[in-house]
Order: sequence, then structure tokens, then C-alpha cells
Amino acid sequence: PDIMEAHLQRASCCGVKLYPGYNRVSLSDPMYEPIYALAARYDKPVAVHMGLTAFSRAHLKYCHPLALDEVAADHPKTRFVMCHFGNPFLEAAAAVLEKNPNVCADLSGLLEGRADLDRYFVERAGYVGLLRTWMDYLGCWDRFLYGTDWPIVNLGEYIRFIQGIVPEVYWEKVFFHNANRIYGLGL
Repeated sequence: PDIMEAHLQRASCCGVKLYPGYNRVSLSDPMYEPIYALAARYDKPVAVHMGLTAFSRAHLKYCHPLALDEVAADHPKTRFVMCHFGNPFLEAAAAVLEKNPNVCADLSGLLEGRADLDRYFVERAGYVGLLRTWMDYLGCWDRFLYGTDWPIVNLGEYIRFIQGIVPEVYWEKVFFHNANRIYGLGL
């Protein structure tokens, strides 16, 4: 906790990132309690890898969005960022965001590699439709943040991909203002 606090005190530190599925540790494990308390004290968010993992040896039960619901409910003064919008568990991710005002979601890692986006939006219309549906259902455009999961994406294509799932009227919020506010960037 002392090392964590020293980092959180730095102006250049914008938050904490946790990888529960890869570490195989529940978000409700007591070892995280000091992190949640310090993040709340220094008003810095705790970003949590949620959803599918890149490695088969990781455990999904630790990075399912419902795991985040438990700690978000128990730590209402701590702000959480649900990375990857909990993909592919979009229904659960939406429920967690709807229930917990201290949770927001980044839109990173929803697409990997290079893609012909015109073709992708046709061939993957069901998936894209689910993303749009749950985001629209929530209507909390002040809690969605652009993210890429670079280097697994082509940045130009990924910007266009997010533009394809976020209504244009919310682009400034999603691409800049929300992250600037949530991560306290002061830009």
C-alpha cells in the first residue's frame, strides 16, 4: 500500500489497473481493499480488465462484469473503469453500469488487427448491433471512454470503428471529455 500511495500521489499517475482474470484473484479479495481505499482518497479510478482474456489459462470468472459489480457496490466512493465494456458479456456489463454510478466503461479491445470496416459492419452486424443496443439502452454517454488496446489494433481503423458504434453527437464526450474528466488529465 505504501508504494501504491506514493504512485497515486504523483500528478502523472492517472489511476490503477487490475488484471483479475490473469492473476486469478477475485476483485473482492481483501488484498485489494487498500487499493480501493487509496484510489478513493486520491480520486483516481481503478481500471479493471473485464471480459474475454488473451490467454486460455486466465480465468473468466474473475473478469466477468458481475465480479466488478460486487466491489463497485461495496466501494461507492471508488471510481471504476470496466475495460473492454466487459466484452463479450455485454448484457451483464450493461447491468453493472446501469446499477453502479461509480462505474464507467472503456471501449478498447472490441476489434483486433486490421479490418475492412465496411465489410466488418456487414458481416458482424449482429455483434455491432449488440454493442449499439446496449450502449443506447444505457444512454450514459458520459461514462463511455474511447480506448484501443494498442498495439492489437490499427489506430485509424479503430477510431472509425468506434465512430461506427457511437452516435456522432457523443463523439467529443467519448473520444476526449470523458477520459479527461475520469482520469483527471486536466487537458
